[in-house]
Amino acid sequence: MIFPLLPDHWDSPQYYPLLKYANNMKMKIFFPTISFLLFLTIISGCRKSQPPAVDPSNTDSLYKEKFDQAYGTDSLQTFDLYLPEGRSQQTKTIILIHGGGWVSGEKAYCKYYAVRFAGFGFAAISMNYRLANNSVHYDDMLDDIGSMIECVLNNAGQWGIGASEIALFGYSAGGHLALLYSYSRNSDRKITSVISLAGPTDVQDSLLWIYPGLYDEIKLMTGDSSPENWAQANPIHYISSAMPSTFLIHGTIDSVVPFSQSVKLSQAMKKAFAHQKLLLMENQTHYFSPEATERMLVETKDFLLLPQ
Repeated sequence: MIFPLLPDHWDSPQYYPLLKYANNMKMKIFFPTISFLLFLTIISGCRKSQPPAVDPSNTDSLYKEKFDQAYGTDSLQTFDLYLPEGRSQQTKTIILIHGGGWVSGEKAYCKYYAVRFAGFGFAAISMNYRLANNSVHYDDMLDDIGSMIECVLNNAGQWGIGASEIALFGYSAGGHLALLYSYSRNSDRKITSVISLAGPTDVQDSLLWIYPGLYDEIKLMTGDSSPENWAQANPIHYISSAMPSTFLIHGTIDSVVPFSQSVKLSQAMKKAFAHQKLLLMENQTHYFSPEATERMLVETKDFLLLPQ
């Protein structure tokens, strides 16, 4: 007697009569046969669901990671590179700049973001930069970003990517540096878009000084103890219609960098008819929840895929 092949959930109630019948008939071969046939079905189903194999001989198109690469001679002038699978001359690049109050932090802080962006199809670079001290200030940090961009331009061909569209992404102090470079050092338009996640936009705003230690960090970053002299270190100081496309992301209960910082820049850009987008994340602090982080990454990906 031949028994029909049962579906995956063969022990569900609708199959009880068939199982009872098999038991009554003392068909001891039934269950081994069913198990064997189910095994073949599962194996067949798994084979059908597998994605097409990637040609292993074409190593230039596979996903790659390169760590602790140098873009300068200083020990902090290093970066990690994440190259997406299937990259081409149309692949866009995103450079990630970590936070840490300009005085601390490292490129590993942005590793998760970089891996996700590479998964979205971008060439992602997480960079270190010289940190603020008595002899290193914001202009040195901007020099480092410029050197990183030159490194991308010089190596794009070797990495198998294009260099016509480069975006800067910064978190917290890194957001400030990303905005400041894009607005004050981008006369050659190499940066086509910039994303600030909880970044300061107006360091002369006294509301920003409330968080403990931040005022002293700003003084060290600017190299000046007088707030009236900080205008050149202010992204909002460089408002014009020629600014690159800007995406501002901020949590509404951020106690470190008030979300009013992003709102203020967004409003100023609107008045200048500059392209900008503002995303305020409800009930998010300076440190986003996993769900908010996922939304932020997807929205950033969509923003970067728009024509710039």
